Formats: sequence, C-alpha cells, structure tokens
Amino acid sequence: MAITIVGLTEAKKKLSELIGQVAQGGEIAITRYDEAVAKLVPAKRRSREEAIQAIEGIRALRAKHRVALATHDILKWKNARR
Repeated sequence: MAITIVGLTEAKKKLSELIGQVAQGGEIAITRYDEAVAKLVPAKRRSREEAIQAIEGIRALRAKHRVALATHDILKWKNARR
C-alpha cells in the first residue's frame, strides 16, 4: 500500500478518516510547508513476510544504486552523530 501524503491542516480536519486508513494497514505522511514532519503507521507490528519483503526491496535498491562505503566513512558519520 502506498504512503498517503497529507498537509497538516487537512490532517487536523480528517484525523478520524486517516486513523481508519492506518488501522487497515495504510501509512500517512503529514507535511507542514511541503516538508514531511510526521508519519502515522499501524501500531501492530508487521509480519515476518512483510519484513522479508522490505529487506528484499532495500537490497534491490542497493543493487541498483551502488555506493562504495569504507569502514572509515561509516565511523566518520557515526562520530558526527548522524
């Protein structure tokens, strides 16, 4: 299911409706001034199958967009508190 993007003002007006969508497994991104500031997601944990699908999606993106990272790059980011 795709993420629905909603402005803050609209989210205030339609909160009950948005919660209903989330209860059915949807995800809602709330924006303020065209920048995402919050996300409504189901409170229930995802199934193992959904987690595996997410991991496969991440692997596919990594394969498509190769980025070479060295250990020192990762440590530099960690030390910069990223």
